[in-house]
Amino acid sequence: MKKGNKTYQIHGEDGPTSVFILKNTKKRTLKQQLHKIAYNRKKKHIEKTITGESHHSMEDVLAFAVNECGLTELDRDSDEVREEYEQLRASFILQYKPELLGEYAKLPPLEREDPEAVMEHLEKCQEQLQRAMAVPKELFDIDMHKYIKEYSDINESLNVVIETKYGYIGGGAGGDKAAKDLDEMMIRLHKYYGVTQEDIDGQTERYKNLIRALCK
Repeated sequence: MKKGNKTYQIHGEDGPTSVFILKNTKKRTLKQQLHKIAYNRKKKHIEKTITGESHHSMEDVLAFAVNECGLTELDRDSDEVREEYEQLRASFILQYKPELLGEYAKLPPLEREDPEAVMEHLEKCQEQLQRAMAVPKELFDIDMHKYIKEYSDINESLNVVIETKYGYIGGGAGGDKAAKDLDEMMIRLHKYYGVTQEDIDGQTERYKNLIRALCK
């Protein structure tokens, strides 16, 4: 039985793949509060160590993923890659170009916690996702690459998704060994991508993503 299954995403909530947390999430347990305090301390320490001296382009990151991380790129025309491409493209439309969805650009917030209200809200989110997927590629497109690393001796694997236009790096893993390696690989990829001094000064998304990766 595999353990350690993990999905790694730097870009926070992204619409169709976000988890809906209800109003009572404000009531954190003591363990959650302590975890938050520890995270903030680590974040402050890491922020002091970040400089804009080492950074590379996304094209460099693609080469680094293969040459230094031992990843193998999957065929971009394969069903697996095409399906993930469509979902990621829809997610990015919601994040970066929601105006392309007209009346579905922004859904009303979830007002009630009863199952009927939650199901109705989820159905609207699914409709929003379908609308995003239907946006012509001529109006919005992405450059997504998917890589894989397999551990044939222990029947585990990990995958990494890199999108070059918006600087996205994410991935998933199944199994303890693969999950541990994925954490280390995400740190390597984000550190190699790095940030410029302008990113640091402007607290850009690229900067925030690096901080999140290093705080994992």
